[in-house]
Amino acid sequence: MKVLVVLAQPPLPEGEAPARCHVALLRGLRAHGLDVRAIAARQHYSVPGEPPDDLKVEIVPVPQTPRSHLARLVRPRGELAGGEFAARVAEAAMDVDVVHLEETQTSWADEGIATPSLVHLHYLARQDRSLGPPWRKQFRDVLEFSLAERAAISRHRHLVASSPLVADALRRAAPLADIALAPLSLDPAYYAPASLDGAPVVGMIGTAVWPPTAAAVRRLVAEVWPLVRRHVPDARLSIAGRGMDGVSGLGGEGVDVQGAVPSAVEFIRSLAVLLYPVARGSGVKVKVLEALACGVPVVTTAAGAEGIDPCEGVVVRESPQELADAASALLLDHAERRRLGSAVRSAFERLYTPERATEPLLALYRRMTA
Repeated sequence: MKVLVVLAQPPLPEGEAPARCHVALLRGLRAHGLDVRAIAARQHYSVPGEPPDDLKVEIVPVPQTPRSHLARLVRPRGELAGGEFAARVAEAAMDVDVVHLEETQTSWADEGIATPSLVHLHYLARQDRSLGPPWRKQFRDVLEFSLAERAAISRHRHLVASSPLVADALRRAAPLADIALAPLSLDPAYYAPASLDGAPVVGMIGTAVWPPTAAAVRRLVAEVWPLVRRHVPDARLSIAGRGMDGVSGLGGEGVDVQGAVPSAVEFIRSLAVLLYPVARGSGVKVKVLEALACGVPVVTTAAGAEGIDPCEGVVVRESPQELADAASALLLDHAERRRLGSAVRSAFERLYTPERATEPLLALYRRMTA
């Protein structure tokens, strides 16, 4: 079977969160013996770098132009619906059995294409952010993304979600659609298990421009971290991620704000516990999945653990006191920390490696071409 995978950004082991999952997606599909071709857009926000050679991805630059902005009035988030990118997708689609559109941003790229296609929605904008006042940029961004999701759902009979909550929302919106639940995955080759033998460091990593993450890090510093320090006076809190060094109010005793780091993987491997008190946000949180891959225990909320099968090393709590107590207990108990780290790594190897995680996609492709 021949499959064309259309990506909104190049697959990179140290790229944005979706880009890291794209690497595993392509390798997982090829592990099933599929003939996979991939086309990725290089947009203004794309992280610099080239995909691994074995992925054989065609990269198409997609510049921002006044015309592309105007086109989005007709096709919300439709910057990939025209120009050279759409032409390359249309040409490649003529020689495959299935077109796989990864992320909402690519959902217009199959317009006018007869080949069976699916779209994978990683999250749902209205579950992540409120609209806010209509005169603010957030209102326009959330509205446009919500309209793009609605169009993607209405235009495609075959849909993919990576968490049960997103899948349920898709079923309510499109009762007649064929919806597959396929977890996100990561390539374990990039994720050596952490030793967990170092200092009592808890941490969080994320992109500050995503409002749920910005709210989570503020909650962590203001409400959770002081309670951890009360239990573990020598504990340190390390915060990393693009834009984090520009978020106000992140100072405090024992807090180290690094901002962007060369390697998200090495940052996570340096932690004793990933502590992520996110209050809202749909879809799988890749930072949590990466902690599992590195064998680092996680303390988070139900929103943070969305799409992750329950396992011992992912401790789900909601209140600041509960989150602080759980993180402190792991910092103070080295043996338990190592035991739970081993548990999450085992869960990752069982459920989220490329070949295993792409099995539901293979089944969906077969239904699409039957």
